[in-house]
Amino acid sequence: MLYRLVKLIAITGIKIFYNRIIVKNAHYIPKIGPVIFVANHPSTMMDGIIIGYACPRDLYFLAKSTIFRTHFRRRILSRLRLIPVYRKQDQPESMEKNLETFSCCYELLEAGEAFLIFPEGTSTGERVLSKIKTGAARIGFGAEERNDFQLNVQIIPVGLNYSNVVKFRSDVYVRFGHPIFLKDYRDDFEADKVTAVKMVTDQIETALSKLTITVKELDMEQMVAALEDIYKKELIVDLGLKARDQNDDFSVSKGLINAVEWFYENQPERVERIKEMLSRYQNNLERLHLRDEFFSPVKSRGDKMKSFHAVLYLAAGFPLYLYGLINNYIPYKIPRWYAARFLSAKSQWATTKMLVGAASFLVYYGLGIALVLFLTDNPLIIIIYILSLIPSGNFVLKYARKANEYRQHLRFMSVFYHKRFLVYKIIQQRMQLVQFLNEAKTEYMRAVGLRTPNSSSL
Repeated sequence: MLYRLVKLIAITGIKIFYNRIIVKNAHYIPKIGPVIFVANHPSTMMDGIIIGYACPRDLYFLAKSTIFRTHFRRRILSRLRLIPVYRKQDQPESMEKNLETFSCCYELLEAGEAFLIFPEGTSTGERVLSKIKTGAARIGFGAEERNDFQLNVQIIPVGLNYSNVVKFRSDVYVRFGHPIFLKDYRDDFEADKVTAVKMVTDQIETALSKLTITVKELDMEQMVAALEDIYKKELIVDLGLKARDQNDDFSVSKGLINAVEWFYENQPERVERIKEMLSRYQNNLERLHLRDEFFSPVKSRGDKMKSFHAVLYLAAGFPLYLYGLINNYIPYKIPRWYAARFLSAKSQWATTKMLVGAASFLVYYGLGIALVLFLTDNPLIIIIYILSLIPSGNFVLKYARKANEYRQHLRFMSVFYHKRFLVYKIIQQRMQLVQFLNEAKTEYMRAVGLRTPNSSSL
């Protein structure tokens, strides 16, 4: 009962917090039978909730033992299907307790249940896949060994990709991978247990790498992010793909990462040249407080009418914007302030912002409703006010984005009028950068054997 209630509340929370949660390949998940889900771990508690929402199976969750410190917590968390894992960096003297954890997991798999484990062992909030630990493979093989490999345990990798790991109303892309059947490794396990565990762990790491837009080293992340901002749309058009298609978007991001990693390994001097050109171009954009999109030739149809439509939209929507701002601004800002003030780990931001935000909005909305009740006893006005709170908040976000786009447009026109020479210089820098990237793309595709324009990666 408690598990169902908390799951419902948690799912409601993430549906409000995130703009979209896109799930792919859920058909890989068997309806019955023992399953170990393994996923990358960019955002502490959010990752488990999102996978719990995306997965059609009820899950148990392996979590670090430090959250089970008190007797009360242990009772509550166990009822929420959390199982403690004792990590060496947390409690080295308690590592032997993992025998109990393994035994519990064996029993779950023998009962045909499914559980989720994060094999990186930690959450950083960065777009880097850490070294995969062997726990999932060891648990799976241990359960199969106890049952003469008759359980048919499957390990299913899950890739989590956030458009922005800390931002409210961002997107999440969940991709389930092909199952790994441990019975296929029976002969390897019986010949050499350590080697078999390593083989499956390596396969998990390879699968997670393919399912996520993560980089091998943090040093690459900044370059990949810059290329996504500047070059990604042009690549999508060049490869004949669709900008709004999530599969195409993922494929191009993955292709960019593969290309960057290849150049880091094979042509580091070209990497340094690209870094230098990106840095110079981005610094000039920052000096003018402009975005790259104003210098990109890739634009949607109807751009000439956008300014006119934007003015009409901003003028007509201003009264509703003010109304929504009064009812939502303070509780919207509180979690952002709290996270920036008290948190250092990026991986904790989204979870904290959702929890603090939920409390802030409930209190603030409650005060607003109490004020309306004090001012009027008209039930129609009260109902309309209550029903308008969340939609008006969503409108404020949309209006603010539109206003910011229009300010950027005006800024660009002003800079173009007053500093035309500098604008032309930036355009020239961008053209040189894109030409250099196109040459690098051609060389990379030739080197790795990608010759068709509709290839799913660079």
